[in-house]
Amino acid sequence: MSSLMTSTPPSKTDVLPPTLTKTTIQNRRLTYLNRTTYLLDPTNQQRLFPHLYKSLILRHETPSEKLDFINTQKARSLTHVLLDANDHLCKLQQQKERTAQQRKDDEQQTQRERDILESVSREVLVDREKSRAFLERLMRERFLSGGDEEFEYGEVDGDEVWDDWERMEEDFRSRYFDEETSEEEVDGKEGKVLMGQTGVQDF
Repeated sequence: MSSLMTSTPPSKTDVLPPTLTKTTIQNRRLTYLNRTTYLLDPTNQQRLFPHLYKSLILRHETPSEKLDFINTQKARSLTHVLLDANDHLCKLQQQKERTAQQRKDDEQQTQRERDILESVSREVLVDREKSRAFLERLMRERFLSGGDEEFEYGEVDGDEVWDDWERMEEDFRSRYFDEETSEEEVDGKEGKVLMGQTGVQDF
């Protein structure tokens, strides 16, 4: 599958343990995405693609959903409000301390998102589910390539709990039966016969 991103941030797992293959890492990351709500989390969506999040997700929010969000925010405890305020202040401070290179990277990321948005068809833009699916596809590609700079990939890449044993067993069975049904010569009572997917032919 070809990526729609013009460039991808460097992965945190450039140096891999000798027993950990890239295939294993990709499979574990894919299992993680399938078993968690990573792709559905609005925080992740906005963090990874802030410009696209506004254009693909927020534009489809109904007045009722916006009101529910406001009411939810009002109902939060004072402790959570104070923690959020402190977190916001920390982010503002971090923004001030960003280097010129980091600011340049942010501008390039925004431009990439704008370029992607220009390539999105109107059919996708006006459809809520298609817009969401499009953004989730971008998030999946970025995550699998190691492009989420705030995610601790080592906790997934190095943990066998994210091995999809059922899928691995199915792959093994598939390969085994493919080999069994491949064309091969066997000795029969009437001489040699060729057995394959098309049946048995006598010689």
